[in-house]
Amino acid sequence: MGLRFGILGPVRLWRDGAAVPLGTTKQRLLLTRLLLEPNRAVSHDRLFSALWEDDPPKSALANVRSYANLLRKDLEGRLEARPPGYLLTVEPVEPGEPAELDVMEFDERMRQGRGAMAGDRYEEALGYLTAALALWRGAAAEDLPRTVGVAAQLDALEEQRYLAVEECARARLALGRHSEIIGGLRETLALRPTRERLWGHLMVALYRTGDVAGALRVFAEARQALDRELGIAPGPELAELHTLMLNRDPRLSGPALGWHRRPRCHRRANRLPGTRCQ
Repeated sequence: MGLRFGILGPVRLWRDGAAVPLGTTKQRLLLTRLLLEPNRAVSHDRLFSALWEDDPPKSALANVRSYANLLRKDLEGRLEARPPGYLLTVEPVEPGEPAELDVMEFDERMRQGRGAMAGDRYEEALGYLTAALALWRGAAAEDLPRTVGVAAQLDALEEQRYLAVEECARARLALGRHSEIIGGLRETLALRPTRERLWGHLMVALYRTGDVAGALRVFAEARQALDRELGIAPGPELAELHTLMLNRDPRLSGPALGWHRRPRCHRRANRLPGTRCQ
């Protein structure tokens, strides 16, 4: 089985299926920053930013060398000094085998799921997307401080996670499995009330189970949430969906929902640089 790395949840290292202790917070931050760019040399400056943000100590370089030496004991020759910093080698995804890094496996399952969705193979897509989401054990690197040197990339991973949730819901709607997603969508929206596609999926699920009034109430909830959280009105797709429901449009009974386009990128004033809609 060899080594496996996990950052889709608490940061973990496994050897032959057994968890390996990773030491201090700084060591785990160093490992995480390297895993965010596997097989690439990450500069000392980027490592300093991950460990100390904008205020590295004078001993930062010596400290990083010390943390790297401690990590090397468990990494089986994968970690090496490589100008302008350090490089961590992670093996590529092999067909039919679990990836060494959970992010790589997630990306591969997402790629397969999106391909199946594009071909209207919804059952196949649902299998891939469900497998992708099963890799998440919590928020990305949730046991570490979200320093400026890792925050944007961890936010991008979280965005991919919720895109997978949206695609899972769309696959289930296309398969006619409307009632089974209502509870899960409500739970997710309680945590992520600005996800317009999820509001739309919930509206469609309720509409198709015969709860038209409930679907229209959800639009009102979405409008309130978007105004409260971001000071904006629902986007054109959600507004159009609301109009279709008011008119009992027969197109709402078909599997294609028109939610294929890129979602709006909702930017808060404090959104970290480097994050974007995917």
